[in-house]
Amino acid sequence: MTTIADYHSILSKQETGHLIDLSSSDFIKNPYPAYRELRERDGPTWMPHQIDNGNDGLWLFSRYRDVAVILRNTGSISKDKSRQLPADRLNALERILLNMDPPEHTRLRAIVAPWFSVRRMLEMESGIEDVVQGLLTSLIPGEKVDFIGSFALKLPLLVIAGILGVPAGDMLNMKGWTDSLISGFDSGLSDQDNRNKQAESMQALTGYLSGLISAHKPGNENLISYLNQCHIRNRHPSVAEILSMTILIVLAGYETTVNLLGNGMRTLLLHPEQMNRLRENPALLTSAIDEMLRFESPLQRSTYRVTTKTFSIGGFRLQKNQQVSAVIGAANRDPDQFPNPDVFSITRTPNRHVAFGLGIHKCLGERLARLEARVAFKSLLEKFSHIELASSEANWQQKTLFRGLKSLHIHFNNKNT
Repeated sequence: MTTIADYHSILSKQETGHLIDLSSSDFIKNPYPAYRELRERDGPTWMPHQIDNGNDGLWLFSRYRDVAVILRNTGSISKDKSRQLPADRLNALERILLNMDPPEHTRLRAIVAPWFSVRRMLEMESGIEDVVQGLLTSLIPGEKVDFIGSFALKLPLLVIAGILGVPAGDMLNMKGWTDSLISGFDSGLSDQDNRNKQAESMQALTGYLSGLISAHKPGNENLISYLNQCHIRNRHPSVAEILSMTILIVLAGYETTVNLLGNGMRTLLLHPEQMNRLRENPALLTSAIDEMLRFESPLQRSTYRVTTKTFSIGGFRLQKNQQVSAVIGAANRDPDQFPNPDVFSITRTPNRHVAFGLGIHKCLGERLARLEARVAFKSLLEKFSHIELASSEANWQQKTLFRGLKSLHIHFNNKNT
């Protein structure tokens, strides 16, 4: 078992050249060789914070079994940022559901959970199909198309706009704010400039959403109206909690899905035999989406977690108040869990990936992301008989917390041409 005395030895070795540079162009293009190196080390990897985050840095755990422990653990690990940051440094972004422990987390999640239930997804499916068909109609066969800008980005933004009751045009404009907020979260890239942009975007977003919340009458026609109605009837959630939940849904509602759609499309195009198999047997779509999520996980690392006491993970002794992170992208390529992990197979079974997390903090919008992906890929493969990459060079976003494409240029033809 690794002891606290070994902690300094590990740091010393890493400081002499064994740190993983998450901001390097090689890592952004292909993080999987680095992830393999992380998994093969004796213990977790230390990643220093570039700016004051209430802690000097965090421990990165990369093996599937360790990642699963971190994601499920609520007895020795907290997501409450107030444990390390004073109240005057906590803004609405740091008070979102994602950064809460029970019982507050349990109470607030129960309020919004019905809006992402199986029943709600069944009710939403036809509307999502209409959005998808509208977006596909605007694409011109034979021309080079940016799949991200023309389809993958717009679909989740328009769906979330409908759920929240946000004007569609405003939702598209909010993307600039949310991009800055997400960059500020990214421990691998975040610096003071990103934090400053994050603060400015946070002020703009909270101002806009606060006005929207005030303008919505209580009711059931959209989520903001529903939360306002809950507030009037039960005095909870509070106005501040309504704001924080709305911020979370704006942030999480599109980033994961646009990356799933973009990464999934590119992966299919790089594996034409798998795409053809899916065309021939659309019943494989559910397992294909799971394999897309595993192979190029939209979220690469877990969000904020800090230890609440001394305990061990995988033989490594953690001290109280140390920040930890589960490297989801590495865990989903762990050969101890997934045979031939670097092979993309739409019939992989079992496929117990952790792309949406595990335990009580598992992604609230998982069903919605799956539904959007299922409708999107089904419609794309039905409408277009031929799809190919316009360029083999991938244009990845400069992010390490999420993995997604800035653009994906493709050529396609429909079945009527």
